[in-house]
Amino acid sequence: MIPELHRRSLGGKISLVAISLVVAAQNALGNEMLCRAFKQRRKQFNVVGSALTGKDLLKQVAQHQPNVALISENLEDEPRAGLQALRELRVNRSSTNAIVLLDCSEPEQVIDAFSHGARGVFCRSEGFEVLCKCVHAGQVWADSGQLQWVIQALGEREPVRIISATGTPLLTGREQQIVRMVAEGLPNSEICRSLGLSAHTVKNHLFHIYEKLGVSNRVELVLYALSKCDSNPRVAPTSRLAGPLR
Repeated sequence: MIPELHRRSLGGKISLVAISLVVAAQNALGNEMLCRAFKQRRKQFNVVGSALTGKDLLKQVAQHQPNVALISENLEDEPRAGLQALRELRVNRSSTNAIVLLDCSEPEQVIDAFSHGARGVFCRSEGFEVLCKCVHAGQVWADSGQLQWVIQALGEREPVRIISATGTPLLTGREQQIVRMVAEGLPNSEICRSLGLSAHTVKNHLFHIYEKLGVSNRVELVLYALSKCDSNPRVAPTSRLAGPLR
């Protein structure tokens, strides 16, 4: 999870440490403006690096290992370079949480960002105050409409098999079933009825799934499952759902 502020013990006292941040914007002006804005909030953020290309972004993250990387979908070197670099970070098992800056919040862009391993998505039409909250968020950052697109995309793909780097299944057959049903948006009560299990058993299964995958809630589980899918169909929802799911 992305901590609001890290806590460090100094001689028995607890002090707050700002979130370390690498910024990768689409152009030099955008990079400079974002870095300057975050640096004005030194108690909250520590800008440790910036990048204009995917290659530079990977270097900055490897060097500084920041808590958060704020990455534009398109970078200076080529379109979608930000997403390509994000996929590299995921393959390298980077502990840095990535937030993708989108020019517009459309299904294809949102689904692609989460498929590549984004922790959150942020549309440029929103203000800087909201962006600060996004960087501070201790959970996945997506509104209910964006999450609906993700769930719909999962429903149109082949069932995901969650495996380790060596190809070993991380979940049991029953746990895989439950992950697929959660990804379809089914509540626990419907999962219980469908599988003939008690509410307590389903909760226990979910606890073990979260523990194995390193997630903490259903939203994170859905996005984890999406990031493990290889196919990438285009989804066009009929409507957006109102209300944030922060």
